[in-house]
Amino acid sequence: MIDKIRSIMDKWLTNIAAILFLVAVLATFVGVLDRTFGLNLKTVWAEELTRFSMIWGTLLLIGIGMRRGTQTRLTLLSERLSAKGRRVSHIFVMLTVCFLFFLLFVFGIRSAVNNSGQMSAVMQISMFWPYLAVPVSAFFVLFECLTSIWDVLRGRPLDAVHSGEIANEALPVD
Repeated sequence: MIDKIRSIMDKWLTNIAAILFLVAVLATFVGVLDRTFGLNLKTVWAEELTRFSMIWGTLLLIGIGMRRGTQTRLTLLSERLSAKGRRVSHIFVMLTVCFLFFLLFVFGIRSAVNNSGQMSAVMQISMFWPYLAVPVSAFFVLFECLTSIWDVLRGRPLDAVHSGEIANEALPVD
């Protein structure tokens, strides 16, 4: 069940992020063309749209990146641990990450709501929408952390927990 949810999240979040990155690239391209060739297209909105699209696109992918092990990790100590020690270390790290992203979730919602009356400088959209990217991202990271802990507690090997994407850290089960 969890793997099916992850598969759906992978498909949807990566596609949404790809569209957001495409929007950012196109908006930047139009803005550069306008400024370079003096087309007078009034593209002052391009920079703001690019910023908001990049923020949303990047933050949506953090959870998937965590699961796949693409974030930088310090493995100096964990490499010296037994397989059981690595599992305990993984759970401790995931609990710490859960705590931090829970705080981001709670305070991100608060920040989005508090800034909902503020309008963006150029496009005049509520700043609720750009600020909402933080708690939405935190939700997906919390999901990945909690399911990662659940997988380890079920006895799933750590390399399988990371979807086999980490070639250099296959951890055997005791």
